Amino acid sequence: MSEQLLYDVLVEAYNKEFADFNNAPKHRFSHSHKVKMRRLFDGDTAAPTTRSRIDPKYVWIAIILACLLVLTGGVIMFWADGFKGIVHSDHIRLYVSDIEGSPETIEKCCFLSVLPEGFTLEHYTTGYSMNFIVYRNNEGKDIILIQYVKKEFDPYVNNVDVEFTETTVNGYKAIYAEHSKDGFTDSIIFWDSEDYVFELSGSGSKEYIRELAEKNEMSGFIDSTNEQRDN
Repeated sequence: MSEQLLYDVLVEAYNKEFADFNNAPKHRFSHSHKVKMRRLFDGDTAAPTTRSRIDPKYVWIAIILACLLVLTGGVIMFWADGFKGIVHSDHIRLYVSDIEGSPETIEKCCFLSVLPEGFTLEHYTTGYSMNFIVYRNNEGKDIILIQYVKKEFDPYVNNVDVEFTETTVNGYKAIYAEHSKDGFTDSIIFWDSEDYVFELSGSGSKEYIRELAEKNEMSGFIDSTNEQRDN
């Protein structure tokens, strides 16, 4: 049972349990009751000792929170349109939300068809579940494209001083982020192209990297399926 499904079941049970209480009519006290209470508080009678009772609705809330903590190992969950993940102190482990109908292996090895000026293919590793491709310019800057089979997509991504936000790449669901340090900015973007998940990273702002991803999706990737696979 998934975390979200269990959460929905528990919330539904909670709502049914307390529906009558939440919709109960407002109680109106009689005049005689008000007179008796006024006399009680006007006198010197000490307030009676009462035993506190735990409201059952708070028990349900505690149960829901406890179940979610057990399922997530006590860590925070990351949710975005098309993506989810587990947040740790210094990284996020990402997953794609929908893998239904996606290929079991990479049937089309995708290389970038649009590159910034000065970048050329430096290195690539192709496989049945992931392709790793590096492009480099004469300044030593890299652009990296990684293509994943959806069911194998679970990268560990740095989240120190990084915030992922939702965006799109040619209409596909995507998330991106940038990190700046010592005057340098690096960015990364993930998008779900329905068949595969792509990761594109490199120097520059997140909008710059998103535009590069957009241009390649619009013009079409270079299909190098017949290249020799390494694994």
